[in-house]
Amino acid sequence: MIPVRELAERVLAGTPPAIARAITWAETSDPRFPELLAHLWPRTGRARVVGLTGAPGAGKSTLTAALAKASRAEGRKVGIVAVDPSSPFTGGAILGDRIRMQDLYTDPGVMIRSMATRGHLGGLARATADAVDVFDAAGFDDVLVETVGVGQDEVEVFRLAETCVVLLTPGMGDDIQAIKAGLMEVADVFVVNKADREGADRTVHEVLQMLEMGEHGAFLPPVLKTVARTGEGVAQLRAALASHKEFLSGPAGASRRRDRTVRRIESIVRNRLLEELHGLAGSDASLASWAGRVEARSEDPFRAAEALLETLRKNGARNAPSGGKMKISHLGLAVSSVDGGGAIWDLLGLTEKHREEVASQKVITSFRPVGESSLELLEPTSPESPIAKFLEKKGPGIHHLCLEVPDVAATLEKLKAAGIRLINETPVPGAHGCLVAFVHPASTGGVLLELSQPAPGH
Repeated sequence: MIPVRELAERVLAGTPPAIARAITWAETSDPRFPELLAHLWPRTGRARVVGLTGAPGAGKSTLTAALAKASRAEGRKVGIVAVDPSSPFTGGAILGDRIRMQDLYTDPGVMIRSMATRGHLGGLARATADAVDVFDAAGFDDVLVETVGVGQDEVEVFRLAETCVVLLTPGMGDDIQAIKAGLMEVADVFVVNKADREGADRTVHEVLQMLEMGEHGAFLPPVLKTVARTGEGVAQLRAALASHKEFLSGPAGASRRRDRTVRRIESIVRNRLLEELHGLAGSDASLASWAGRVEARSEDPFRAAEALLETLRKNGARNAPSGGKMKISHLGLAVSSVDGGGAIWDLLGLTEKHREEVASQKVITSFRPVGESSLELLEPTSPESPIAKFLEKKGPGIHHLCLEVPDVAATLEKLKAAGIRLINETPVPGAHGCLVAFVHPASTGGVLLELSQPAPGH
């Protein structure tokens, strides 16, 4: 099993298998993905993110491919996130987009990832923003996001992309859809694709009329004509995208970036709350239980919602850090190799959450969560490491018990004043940025005790 830090390094190096695995972690809600994103986040924010949305049949995939080819002609790396409808049988993506982009498969400077919506509304998959971040961190210059194409409600792409391109086609009623829907408000650029068809000029004229009557802010969206299958109009579209990028370098762009960030955090909080809510299943406080009471008219929907929120608050308080109280942080196990020693724990489902080398203690640590605590596998990096000496004398096994304390220095002073034998009287740096100290087994009944003060915000 690949450690999180190693996978992050491979993603940052632009290794395709690592990029694919990272996006899979995002799609499957792998518990290691938040830590992975924390490693990648400082390298994000450089890619140009363009969203393409519109009704089915507007030519989104073909235009996406045309834009990708134009970017590649300039030597730019392109990542494509193509959001497809979900299969009603497997829940997977129906890969129609990849069929239209098959000419790009052999280009090493292009990487395409299809995603299934899996019931997520707004035209995007739940993990689309995460996939964009992975491509961004991996060094892709342009990231093109193509929505599923379900109709009039695909406005979430506006909250993700720097520039949102709305595609219309003549003769399909898209002009009326644009008038009715929120797409008029989210568009930064309008494109009338398949402009070689009759009625293209009329569609352009009607969109321009709607723009004159509506509110569009400081940037007036251009209305362009393209024929994506031949590449006609693609150069003008790229010029419009560059113009919008320049506009975003001003105050309006800063405001939009902040709005995107707020929406992203809101989305994560919303998903976490829903996960907690569904985690109540099977209890009297569950959503299904309260729904039954509402249907029986013994409770009303607002009372049910308040009760569920109160349950979540209580659970949150129960799981919150203990403040001034101590708790068991982890059990340390000395092993000759964290990879070899971790095999049994992998089989039991205790997967590695964090790995790092602690230079001050000459060890590599591998943390595997168990409830609110963890197992810490310890591999020596030097014959002078305390773990190496432990292995030489006693062999692999339990090395220490760690207690988390709010103030390790104050705890040491208290123990020292009581005559407790300490291995080190001042804290030293440990894993996760913690401050740690050790109490001699002679004072604990034979157990080496580690005291650990968490890093701020950890």
